[in-house]
Amino acid sequence: MTSVQNHQQQLSGNRKLKKSYITYALTILLGVSACTPRSTVLRAPGSIGQVSGTENNTAQNNTENQASEKGNSAKAKKIAAERTIALLLPFQLDNISGTGVEEKDVKRSALALDFYQGFELGLRALNNKTFNLKVIDSKDNTYYNSTLASSEEIANSGIIIGPVYPIEIKAFGNNLADKNKLIVNPLAASPASEFGLNNLVTVTPSIKSHSKGIASRVASDHLTGDVIIIYQASDNDSRQFLDGMSSAIKAANPQANIVSVSTLAQLNEKLSTTGTNQIISGTTDKTNLNNLISNLSKKSSESFYSIRLYGHPLWDRFDFGTHSNFYNLRPIITAESNLKSWTNQARNFRDLYKQEFGVFPSDQSYKGYDIAQYFGKMMDKHGAENLKSKLESESYTGLYNSYKFVYNENWGFTNEAVSYKEYMHGSFQLQ
Repeated sequence: MTSVQNHQQQLSGNRKLKKSYITYALTILLGVSACTPRSTVLRAPGSIGQVSGTENNTAQNNTENQASEKGNSAKAKKIAAERTIALLLPFQLDNISGTGVEEKDVKRSALALDFYQGFELGLRALNNKTFNLKVIDSKDNTYYNSTLASSEEIANSGIIIGPVYPIEIKAFGNNLADKNKLIVNPLAASPASEFGLNNLVTVTPSIKSHSKGIASRVASDHLTGDVIIIYQASDNDSRQFLDGMSSAIKAANPQANIVSVSTLAQLNEKLSTTGTNQIISGTTDKTNLNNLISNLSKKSSESFYSIRLYGHPLWDRFDFGTHSNFYNLRPIITAESNLKSWTNQARNFRDLYKQEFGVFPSDQSYKGYDIAQYFGKMMDKHGAENLKSKLESESYTGLYNSYKFVYNENWGFTNEAVSYKEYMHGSFQLQ
């Protein structure tokens, strides 16, 4: 199952604006169509007959000249590749009918369009930095991606951004001959271990990264006299989120006092009156979560219990309005995004995006911008060939995402950077 969300651009409202956006999208789609590559088939040269005497010397000179030209050509291609980015996005142009691009086609391509537009602005913001950007329709097609991996356009690119969907990533990555060339997974939150590609860069933090983020925060908040209570629930999200939680906390704070429970009765027995009760829950089951909050809210109202609740990132999507005292539990969750919409940088990007494209940016637009900024700067600074040795040492804080990459020889680079949100004034807000 893909974790990529298709936040489609809103096309409702002013008809003139809608028509303007569709017209612009049509221009982009036609442009992508024009530069969509086909796999190149290399043919062996024909047999050369035997020659002698002067003919042999001439043939030798010709061969040497051809070899020299070939060497110069290869060198030129290598230099060009250092500034070339292949951007593989699922525009799905093959699904457009012969009568032309319609609004439904734009909606289907919304994820790709939004990301591309943000990416374009990100590269443009790198003043005086020239890149050759190849925009390629990955078509959301497994077989096509497997053949695309061997195309000349990919071979002559320094870095590959995309494909987007997990099944595309697997097909493309497994068939890419140059295993030293980085493939950036820009949106899918699937665990990198599912792909088994040591040249893959997974930008979106996985649930394991969120789990590590909570473990780090709990360990940092922990003081002498506090108790950490891991509340184990039976739903899959809870099991996945809490897997390895205790050992991760211990690694960060060996003195941490940790207990695990699986029922509310057990939890109540472990509550301490001498310090803060740091409760960790990964459940997303609404009944289980409501019961937990009701129980903790009741205990929190008793003056001798100090409680702080740490939870699953999906809690950000839930409505806790029925729990009027939920904020008293001082809930903390992790988040992928660090977007602060009130800052000048965020406002300027939003205004520029609206001015350029007639609509406001989506999450994919912000992500495209950040990826262009980070990898564009890294390519300019170190060159495409040296990126693999530099990613771990250079972190990044962008408009929407932060990057802190950790390398594993089995599945490549994963982004461990997460932000923290606290529940205040009726919603989870960035700290």
